[in-house]
Amino acid sequence: MFSQEILDRISINTHSSICIRGDRVIYIDPLDIAGAPHDADLVLITHPHFDHYSKRDIAAVMKEGTVLAMPQETAKHAGELLGTAVQGLSPAQTVTLCGIQVETVAAYNLKKPSHPKAKGWLGYVLTLGETRVFITGDTDVTTENQMVQCDILMLPIGGTYTMDALRAAVLANVIHPHTVIPIHYGLGLGGKRAPERFRAAVEGGIETDIRENVYSKVMLRSYLKLVLFALVGFLVGYIAAKLL
Repeated sequence: MFSQEILDRISINTHSSICIRGDRVIYIDPLDIAGAPHDADLVLITHPHFDHYSKRDIAAVMKEGTVLAMPQETAKHAGELLGTAVQGLSPAQTVTLCGIQVETVAAYNLKKPSHPKAKGWLGYVLTLGETRVFITGDTDVTTENQMVQCDILMLPIGGTYTMDALRAAVLANVIHPHTVIPIHYGLGLGGKRAPERFRAAVEGGIETDIRENVYSKVMLRSYLKLVLFALVGFLVGYIAAKLL
């Protein structure tokens, strides 16, 4: 059952970084967190890509007693790196974490290589009171996510590594939640027009809640880092060749 109160508790920090505040404070894929709030009761990680699994931001939101959960493959090494206990999860599980029912849904690409199904990466369905909130993770339209029933849906629309705006609308129309919040778009990921393209393709009867904070330049930063590393590598090789 849709609850406006639950919707109002959902905030997007940037990109796919989600926080849901209520009796419990839940973060999904914390990224670019301001300061160090140390207020998380539950942290869920969808997969280990840098824009979803940030050790610095996880540390910034964790406090004593925070429950941290993520895909099994990622959890194998995360506990040692983060210095805390980590619960590994697999697709198609239902568990209770911090008193919250959490269902896991496989998140993967059908043809693109970015998110292989074999990795066991995840989306999450949270039951908050009588409201079901589905965060799909980075995915295409799949058999698994089309079967989910939810009241509030959050899904990527940026294309490149996930569904684009039009394919994401197909999934929204199949699930038919009360409200859908498009995420994971920005410079190099669908651009500023992506959410309006998505809204135009979503069926009547579904509310599209566009949040300004989602749009980011996170992928541009990644590309610039790659260029910088390549340039440094070239210069080091060039200087070494000259010295020899």
